[in-house]
Amino acid sequence: MEVKRYFFSRDEHAFFGALEEALVGTSYRVFPNVRLNDLFKITVQEGRQATYARLRDKHVDFLIVDGASAYRPVLAIELDGASHGSEKQQHRDAVKDVAFRSAGLRLVRLPSRAYSAGELRERLRGELSAPSPR
Repeated sequence: MEVKRYFFSRDEHAFFGALEEALVGTSYRVFPNVRLNDLFKITVQEGRQATYARLRDKHVDFLIVDGASAYRPVLAIELDGASHGSEKQQHRDAVKDVAFRSAGLRLVRLPSRAYSAGELRERLRGELSAPSPR
């Protein structure tokens, strides 16, 4: 076993930097590559193991939390690259979409490309102030 040379893809690395810069001066913090099983608590007993199994090995690219509210999750971001056009990936994306909707946590999907901090700041202003999707 060995350590991977890079934690992020090139696009993820650039996005993370712009996202952190966009949130400077706010109480929001960013966590990358958060496993869905660490983010969600399954509250329904019926089918609990099947739900955990569907979420296993899935993560969200970036999770924004409110540092002023005990790191409460407020928004998740997925960068959708070229692979998201495949049928298999679309199914995985649909599973994530359902999980986020069910939990009442907003999930924003953005095309994988270069973003400026200003562009993300503007985009997030509306997303972070919007009520949860429940």
